[in-house]
Amino acid sequence: MRWKMDHTVRAEIDIDGPPEAVWQTLVDFERYPEWNPFTPRVESTLELGAPIDMRVVMRGGRTIRQREYVCEHVPGSRVAWEMRLGRLLHARRVQRVSALDGQRTRYVSEDRVRGLLAPLVLALFERSIQDGFDQAAAALKRRVESASAGGAAG
Repeated sequence: MRWKMDHTVRAEIDIDGPPEAVWQTLVDFERYPEWNPFTPRVESTLELGAPIDMRVVMRGGRTIRQREYVCEHVPGSRVAWEMRLGRLLHARRVQRVSALDGQRTRYVSEDRVRGLLAPLVLALFERSIQDGFDQAAAALKRRVESASAGGAAG
């Protein structure tokens, strides 16, 4: 496989639940250990420029610590954080929540990785990131749909 110096890893899923419930679940970091298999621990105020400290579970169960910085926060619809190492590496993760018809929501998670080290980072971690994004999206769907069926979000 030929690696580019600019690549996006993406997961997308439709959820039977209102956007408000999806968003509330997404930003309720205290409860991540209850449902999120990819990032079971997240700490941040979500203020622009604030750190976001995460524990990320990679393939094989290896957990890594990751610190990035909040670069965008539009409550109810979009949140993003990034890490930069000059021209060597820039990764920007964006999560979006958008209303569909009725009480349905589309959730999208993207991580754009670019820079001189992007081919190496992707060779080492793309599969783990993609698997993690897919697992987290499916878990978010289960969490919101289960709470919506029970009459409460979160």
